Amino acid sequence: MLARAELNYPIENLQPKRDIKPRIVKKNNNNLNAMIKILFIFTAIIFLVTCLFILTRYANITDTRLELTGLEKHKVELEKQKLNLIGDLENIKSSLTISEDAVNKLGMIYPTEGQIVYISVNENALNLAEEFSITDQFRKILNLFAFLL
Repeated sequence: MLARAELNYPIENLQPKRDIKPRIVKKNNNNLNAMIKILFIFTAIIFLVTCLFILTRYANITDTRLELTGLEKHKVELEKQKLNLIGDLENIKSSLTISEDAVNKLGMIYPTEGQIVYISVNENALNLAEEFSITDQFRKILNLFAFLL
C-alpha cells in the first residue's frame, strides 16, 4: 500500500528542489539592476546640475550684455551732450557774441578816435625787469655756492 501511495504523488514533488541557485543569481541580478538604476539616477542628477549651471551662466552673460548695451547708450547720450556744450561754449567765447552782448545788454559803445590812448613801452625797461626776476637771482646765488664748493 505504501508503494502504491508513492506512485500517486506527482513526479515534481519527488525531485529535490533546486531553487537555491537561481535565487542567488536573481539576488545578484536584482542587486545589479538596482546598481544600474542608481547609476542612471546619479548620472541624470549630474547632467541636470550641469545644465542648470550652464543656464545660470548664460543668464549672467545676457544680463551683463544688457547692462553693457545700456551703458553704451548712456555714453552716446553723454557724448552728444558734451558736443552740444562745446558748441555752446564756442558760441559764448566768440568775439562777435561778446561784442553783441556788450552793446545790447551792457549798453557799451565802441570808443571814438579821441578816446583811444596809446602808450609806448621802452624795451630797455622790459630787459631790466627780466634781469631782476627772482629765479635769475636764485640761480646766481646757487652758482656762487657751487663755485665755492
